[in-house]
Amino acid sequence: MWIFLGLLAWLLFVELVVRFVRHFYQFPIPPFVARFIDNPFRRRIQPPEKIVEWMGIEKGMSLLEIGPGPGTFTFDAAKAAGEYGCVCTIDIQESILISLKEKIKQLGYRNIIPIRTSAYELSYPDGYFDRIYLVTVLGEIPDRQRALAEFNRVLKEDGYLVIGEFLLDPDYPRRGSVSAWCQKAGFTLVEAHGNLMHYLLLFSKTK
Repeated sequence: MWIFLGLLAWLLFVELVVRFVRHFYQFPIPPFVARFIDNPFRRRIQPPEKIVEWMGIEKGMSLLEIGPGPGTFTFDAAKAAGEYGCVCTIDIQESILISLKEKIKQLGYRNIIPIRTSAYELSYPDGYFDRIYLVTVLGEIPDRQRALAEFNRVLKEDGYLVIGEFLLDPDYPRRGSVSAWCQKAGFTLVEAHGNLMHYLLLFSKTK
């Protein structure tokens, strides 16, 4: 019990400091902070296996993950997609990807492809992915509408854009804000999960 309370106090401290700094300077979450993101407290509130289950991933699907961090959801998603599926996971920070590649090698996954690139200019053809997911990432993207428009382009007509948020994240946006951003980019909310501490929203392309 005391361990979780101590961890919660530390997370709140980190959140307040990062939130204050990011109010004046826009920057991606640093790698050293990313290490604290994947912890027992968060996994208890926002279980990766449950998040991936809500995404509705099936064997053989092509997935695009934006901002993998330490791989909190990457490996569960890759397991759900199976050996004939694929997780293309992108980030703009090389240090994040180097750490993730080491973990991929250690765990022996063959269906995860880490790529350093911008969410604004994806090198994939139109309608390529079954699922595109971002968990505690959308708030870090300066030009959200530009990124969302690019997600719309590479998403299949029957695919889902999945956006998850965690209340203690320094860039936490409200559900209504995320829904408004996505609607403006040509998406329609079709499903919602979660509670007071976190949520997961599934969007389809607006017909």
